[in-house]
Amino acid sequence: MQNEMTITPTKRSILCLATDDFHKVSYMDWGNSDSKKIAICVHGVSRNGRDFDYLAKALVTQGYRVICPDMPGRGESEWLPLITDYNMPFLASILVSFINLYPSDELLWIGTSMGGILGMLMASRTQNPITKLILNDIGPQLDGEALKRILHYLSLMPTFKNRELARNYLAQILAPFGIKTIEHLDHMTDHSFFINDQGEYQLAYDPNILATFQTEDANLWYLWDPIQCPTLVIHGQNSPILIPETAAKMNEKTNVSVIEFPDVAHAPALMDDYQIKAILDWL
Repeated sequence: MQNEMTITPTKRSILCLATDDFHKVSYMDWGNSDSKKIAICVHGVSRNGRDFDYLAKALVTQGYRVICPDMPGRGESEWLPLITDYNMPFLASILVSFINLYPSDELLWIGTSMGGILGMLMASRTQNPITKLILNDIGPQLDGEALKRILHYLSLMPTFKNRELARNYLAQILAPFGIKTIEHLDHMTDHSFFINDQGEYQLAYDPNILATFQTEDANLWYLWDPIQCPTLVIHGQNSPILIPETAAKMNEKTNVSVIEFPDVAHAPALMDDYQIKAILDWL
């Protein structure tokens, strides 16, 4: 897939209306601006849209225009002054803006973790425009203890004097993602930090996003059951979030396919060629 590396995105932004004011939501726009095949890629709770760069390049070769937003409080999007605005309905309303901004004949939704929950929320509605859904290591049954462990490491928020220290820390916390190559780790390092006022590397998310992070057992089958579009469920073999029993139950629906990636937990990075090929083959 080396030819895909020449594909470059355009950085854009839209405004969202929070409780206090308008705020900028940044996103990357990949591919042919005339395409009516649209893919919207939504990241996990503390991540950002640049996680999808490798997959986006591959999707562009399949004719998709790919939209990868940084949700508020993450990446290059603005932080929200009011903690209560970091809630799922508000995030969903922002994503509806992208659906309206980029009308499609085919709408592919790819959601990692939090982005997958938002995808289930959208796809469960009767008049939703999603024609294909990919859920990356997330399902309708969530274990509270696993969520508490995620919240613990997200809450640490260390800062680092230099890039090497920041990179080494990222290598540890992203180990479950299956990041194995120097290139991929460098890419994640490039887009996971900003330089704060003290000249230190700081993780590129607002700590306040964690205030609304739920750590109780969650039953979301009421969202899952109505989904009718073709759905691919990606399962990290060692994931504590999407456990095999839940993946198997999801696979009982006729519109669902499940693929498992070995030696990876929560959530597969979707950077390796074999992971990208599995997605393209399903499409």
